[in-house]
Amino acid sequence: MKKILLVLGIIGSSILFMESCTKEDGILNDGESRDVFIGSWTATDECSKQTYGVDIEADEENSSQVLVMNFANLGKTATAVIAGNSIYIESQDVGNGYTVSGNGKLNGAIISWTKYTYETDAELIECSATYSNKVK
Repeated sequence: MKKILLVLGIIGSSILFMESCTKEDGILNDGESRDVFIGSWTATDECSKQTYGVDIEADEENSSQVLVMNFANLGKTATAVIAGNSIYIESQDVGNGYTVSGNGKLNGAIISWTKYTYETDAELIECSATYSNKVK
């Protein structure tokens, strides 16, 4: 009897474990959650007090990534990873001596970059920005 209960307990635990490994809330990206990020945005930069255009396009080589063109108004393209409603730019060299990084969240029709940085050999700028008014 104890062996039967032990076996049933193991089987039950296994079923619960396997059931918990399902996709929820876009955490496991299949390309769909990045679609809401794709389009032309108006960026409002808190540090420079500038407003400028940013285009976000799908990265054809990776379904969980996008290309952010004119990131930080540098005229350069950064590669970002999308996970659910979050966007992450790992530290990367985008050319002409600029290294960028950042993270933000999409809430409705606004991307709030809580922190982004760009740096050159001479300076490190840390700032925040908001992307709004998306046009497909």
